[in-house]
Amino acid sequence: MMNVMAGIHIVIQPELIFSLIIVVVLCVGFVYAGKKVAVADPTKRPQGIVLVVETGVEMIYNYMKSIMPSKFEKNYYPYFAMLFCYLLVANISGLFAFDSPTSNFSIALAITLITFVLIQINAIRKKGIGHYIKDVVWPPTNILSTISPLISMSFRLFGNILSGMILMSLVYTFTGWLSSFIFNNVNFLGPILAPVLHAYFDVFAGVIQTIVFVTLSSILIMMENED
Repeated sequence: MMNVMAGIHIVIQPELIFSLIIVVVLCVGFVYAGKKVAVADPTKRPQGIVLVVETGVEMIYNYMKSIMPSKFEKNYYPYFAMLFCYLLVANISGLFAFDSPTSNFSIALAITLITFVLIQINAIRKKGIGHYIKDVVWPPTNILSTISPLISMSFRLFGNILSGMILMSLVYTFTGWLSSFIFNNVNFLGPILAPVLHAYFDVFAGVIQTIVFVTLSSILIMMENED
């Protein structure tokens, strides 16, 4: 999608649109779920969406609690919980005919940048601004080690999700070619082979990359708080 304004070409990438749609859907879902939880009877066994929400919150909290020291778990839990929900939906959005937002390096880099900033904030709090700057710039090789999480995490997320999309595209192209020998313009082999491959490249890989990203983020942040 391209707009021309005063000779400036502004390109709006489809992944950005899909990312905004995911954010809106999550926000609406969280508001709806929050209202259901607020009016739920605490003396009765939770059911429906209340049960789903309580189970999800407890699972993510217990996982973060097992990684992070108790003095940080509550402060960082909201960030990591939202990060987990967004990445999970974004990574598996290919199942719903979306271009996964995390297959765009700009979005993967922007997400990683938030974690990177949190890492540096914790490092400054621990060392003080003077020692932090000294440790970053001297020896000069420390500059690379400082920015390496930003590079490695963003490329890991981007590369794994993009590779899955490319492989699935090749599968559909190949099955379409094979199907053309029997029926023209009807890819009947795609629906037969695709579900199994989608289960791996979209669901399994998407969930794994979500867990890996959240886990690495929490570990790198907590490493800056170790004495």
